[in-house]
Amino acid sequence: MLGFVEGTIVSRNEETGACTVACGGVGYEISVPASVLLTLALDSSTRLWLHTHVREDVLHLYGFTSENERGFFRILLGVSGLGPKTALALLSEHGAARLAALIRDKNTVGISKASGVGKKLAARLVLELGAKAERLAWLSPAPASQPASAPHPGRGMYEDLHSALEHLGYNTGQIDRTLERLFDSGSVGNFETGLRQALAEISGRGARGAEEGVVK
Repeated sequence: MLGFVEGTIVSRNEETGACTVACGGVGYEISVPASVLLTLALDSSTRLWLHTHVREDVLHLYGFTSENERGFFRILLGVSGLGPKTALALLSEHGAARLAALIRDKNTVGISKASGVGKKLAARLVLELGAKAERLAWLSPAPASQPASAPHPGRGMYEDLHSALEHLGYNTGQIDRTLERLFDSGSVGNFETGLRQALAEISGRGARGAEEGVVK
């Protein structure tokens, strides 16, 4: 089973949500969340953590920019009636951190905003994963001294930054991924600093030079 692929982006298709990564003379067609696809510039190098989905005679690759996001994707696949396309739609719409928080907070209305996700499936996500909140703690931890549904410290600033970036036209999933990294690093001191850091990170992604990679 492939763990990750590292190579050069040679094509990207927003309609299918897939990109092709050239690696060692082979082109791997990989479906990725919409937030990830937006950051993948042609001829740039990238590393994508892979999930291999096999169904009958079809082998499909799904790619993520972190092991955590891939891990969450696999947790979603464990929900009854939820396939890889729907799991990808959920991550595209919300990002891993926000989706974990929505599940933990039993926010079925928010969850169902993802394409192809109705109220029944949203309720099933909450039912099957909400009772196992510890499995989501590494994505969107709740304070130990407060109930899981209580506001997270810094959540207000997170939401303010999220709203500001949305007004600037950035994709929801891309915003979530960027803010998740910044808040995890503990470098967000105030709103202005956080906004500058987020804009710098988003604009700087995909700027690395292309280089040939290897599959491991």
